[in-house]
Amino acid sequence: MTLSETEKGQLLDFIKSHYVDYHDVRLLIARDLEDDIVKRMREDEELTFENAVKEAYKVYGVIGFSDASEDYMKRIDKYFYKKVILNILKDEASTPKFWLLLILSFAVIQTMLMSLIDSPFILAGGFLVLVIVALIVFFRKFHLEMKALKENNDFYYVHQLLASGNSIIFPISYMPLLIAPHVGRLAEDEFWSMAILSVFATISVIGFYLLYLRLYKERHSILENYKDDFLTKKI
Repeated sequence: MTLSETEKGQLLDFIKSHYVDYHDVRLLIARDLEDDIVKRMREDEELTFENAVKEAYKVYGVIGFSDASEDYMKRIDKYFYKKVILNILKDEASTPKFWLLLILSFAVIQTMLMSLIDSPFILAGGFLVLVIVALIVFFRKFHLEMKALKENNDFYYVHQLLASGNSIIFPISYMPLLIAPHVGRLAEDEFWSMAILSVFATISVIGFYLLYLRLYKERHSILENYKDDFLTKKI
């Protein structure tokens, strides 16, 4: 005995109505519920689908799907960082282009920092403007895309990770802004203080590079691989 496509759709709607926002998390919870519902309906032939859903939901207690959602989101986080972020880093680190970008970024940033060492506010302001412009361009595009996905009831938790809000790459990208106010205490002389700041700024450049030129541009293939390698197997 299995649920019909109509019943599966109703089950997903039921889960959504109980504050599970991400479609992939709803699919994973639905898989767990479906087994329980089918078992109950098999044991009691008079039990309707609607009542079987209500009975199965009682197992989750007063907190509903909260714990189940968090558990699946943690598993997705693990997959994302291990299979997506780590693989991208390994892939980039194996190419001369990545190391050339790293070295050139450090050299340019260090030169700029030393030339503007007496104008810290200009330097900080320039970097802040670049960060703001980059974020506006990125989030505007992704916001429109995610808005459409939500309207079509097809917004995945992985989309949220790719949008960088929960991604480890996002805080890395604005590290220089956190370090800059303390630049004078990084080392005993200005040269080494600027060198340390240049290292963090270079990491920031790499973070933006990975965020925009890898994660964003490859988001469709990343999502398809996620569905094939993780979501389908779990379901």
